[in-house]
Amino acid sequence: MSTESAGEARDCAATAMKSLTRRCMVGRVVVGGALLTTGVVAGLPGSAEAAKPRKPDRMFTQPGDRLQLIKGEAQGEALRPDMLTTGARPVEVFPLDPASGVLRRRNRLNRILALRLDPAEMDDQTRARSAEGVLAFSALCTHRACTIKSWMAEERHLRCHCHLSEFAALSGGSVRGGPARRQLPMVPLGLDGEGFIVALDGFTRKPGPAKT
Repeated sequence: MSTESAGEARDCAATAMKSLTRRCMVGRVVVGGALLTTGVVAGLPGSAEAAKPRKPDRMFTQPGDRLQLIKGEAQGEALRPDMLTTGARPVEVFPLDPASGVLRRRNRLNRILALRLDPAEMDDQTRARSAEGVLAFSALCTHRACTIKSWMAEERHLRCHCHLSEFAALSGGSVRGGPARRQLPMVPLGLDGEGFIVALDGFTRKPGPAKT
């Protein structure tokens, strides 16, 4: 490589690191004997890092988020275990960042059903994801993403009214009937220092139907 070409390559590499100009993103550049190819450097178009970050109200459920009730007499309040009756119909909640007060409601995939059941009746994995018997499931059916609205109290099943898929709450939302083939995602729960239900992690898998 000529001195002029080597100098141009070094200048291009430096510019790419600072501002990712189009000149350095298009094609291939040899720097110090190494071949840099468009799309493999973090931040270039087409890479995972290039995706725009979600706004706080559109982010998926985050560790430390509380669950805010969006209907009923306690609408707008953060959920505590004593607000739920064991075996009663689930309530709909959305994740709330307690630090900023941002409700992550603009992301439909954050719709969550919270309910309280007897931990002694749960399988081990489901119990580990509960907090004082409170469980949190995605409110979206894994068949066609209809919102789940029915509660079968005797069976402890959540049922989608669209195509009648059923999910067993005591066994981690496993499928018990209907066309759905994928169990409901859960949000592992705990309690914060003030006694509110909080997410210990995000959803166990992406809510909604599996890609076809």
